[in-house]
Amino acid sequence: MSGSTADTVYALRDNAWVRPPPLRRPRADAAAAVVGDRIVVVGGQADGALVTATEVFDGASWTDAAPIPTPRNVLAAATDGAYLYALGDRNLSADKNTSAAERFDPATGRWVTLPDMPTPRGGLGATYLDGRIVAVGGEEPTRVLGDVQVYDIDSGTWSTSPPLGVARHGMTVVTVGATMFAVNGASRPTHTESAATGEALDFS
Repeated sequence: MSGSTADTVYALRDNAWVRPPPLRRPRADAAAAVVGDRIVVVGGQADGALVTATEVFDGASWTDAAPIPTPRNVLAAATDGAYLYALGDRNLSADKNTSAAERFDPATGRWVTLPDMPTPRGGLGATYLDGRIVAVGGEEPTRVLGDVQVYDIDSGTWSTSPPLGVARHGMTVVTVGATMFAVNGASRPTHTESAATGEALDFS
């Protein structure tokens, strides 16, 4: 399924929404993260085709950087403050999930390929926590996943952590201190069965 695309950007300033310059390319199903003082947008699709361009916003304008090595949509992004990590997701459909893991450096505009995730999946969430990138949940064609997989940045290796109590995809994942929170999502494949579920996993 191809979703509607947009190039619109909103920023909340002084308790009001304003519109900074739009993206250079409209897209849906992309991922974004703040890396240092820049916003990086990667992946997504437009008109049934994957968008390869990486766009970087410096507070005034958008510029192009090197294209993402593995084009895909509905990917997850996380940042450790220096790099953006792009994880998993798909080539337009849930039966074409990928386990790709890649790192983007906005200072150089370059991508580096990392070891693949243990489980290919789309619709996952991701966050950074104390030297680790945590990948959570996801979707396959006929089921959702509760897997929690952890990438150790220093060792460059993946490991597993206790799974979600409620398997789901499309959730928001954030960290506060040493605790990861997974909020909402959907408990069935596709765009059905939205879940008002919140879970926390303590990594201390």
